[in-house]
Amino acid sequence: MKVSVLASGSKGNSSYIETKETKILVDLGMTTLYIEKKLANLDISPEEIDAIILTHTHVDHVSGLKVFTKKYNTKVYLTEKMLKDINEIFELKNYEIISADFKIKDLE
Repeated sequence: MKVSVLASGSKGNSSYIETKETKILVDLGMTTLYIEKKLANLDISPEEIDAIILTHTHVDHVSGLKVFTKKYNTKVYLTEKMLKDINEIFELKNYEIISADFKIKDLE
């Protein structure tokens, strides 16, 4: 497993996690351009990201979500409450509600 913190702090948070089969982002609190550059430093294309998992909907965890998901159509995993909060800002189209036993490829 590979874990890289792309941003951490009050200005924005995002981490990259990679397993043998899966590439995800946890939170997306920075601009799409910032995330693209950080992923490029890891030799990862944004198109390779399988999913974005949200921890909560504070702006420093979701501020880049709208543009990134519009550009790459990456599936977002979140709770019902988070979906309601996000949909007050923009309509999230590609998502899945997190269940107790959700799985993304080989990541459980």
